[in-house]
Amino acid sequence: MINPARTASILTYAGAIPFVVCATVLVFARPLGLIEYRPFALQALTTYAAIIVSFLGGIQWGIGVATESEQPQTANSLFLLSVVPSLLAWALLFLPSNTSKVIVALFLVGLVWIVDALLHLQQVIPAWFFRLRCVISAVVMISLTVAMLAA
Repeated sequence: MINPARTASILTYAGAIPFVVCATVLVFARPLGLIEYRPFALQALTTYAAIIVSFLGGIQWGIGVATESEQPQTANSLFLLSVVPSLLAWALLFLPSNTSKVIVALFLVGLVWIVDALLHLQQVIPAWFFRLRCVISAVVMISLTVAMLAA
């Protein structure tokens, strides 16, 4: 029997791999003499963060669509809250400083998680999904923090 929660979990953990790999490259590139890979790792990390924030916003938009008849106020809020992080994620790609890109990405991942926490409190999203989001958000935020400190 197919378990959608298990499938989502596997794909979510796989989706965290680029965050962990890029942060690892940033930490170990200098001691290993691979300094030329640091700019690429930092750009890959912030670009991927922007894509993931937009993806998560798409999930929230979809939840708004799915709940609009039962919870129109929640749906309205989700439509707004799902677009703002995506727009800010796009804008972060144009920031001149790599450190500021990582800081904004960290803020946006946290912001999207807060929206999910509110959805969990309202029992709009399944408990398994929120647990998964908590774990993966922690992994992503730790990776971004490590990258910021290593940059």
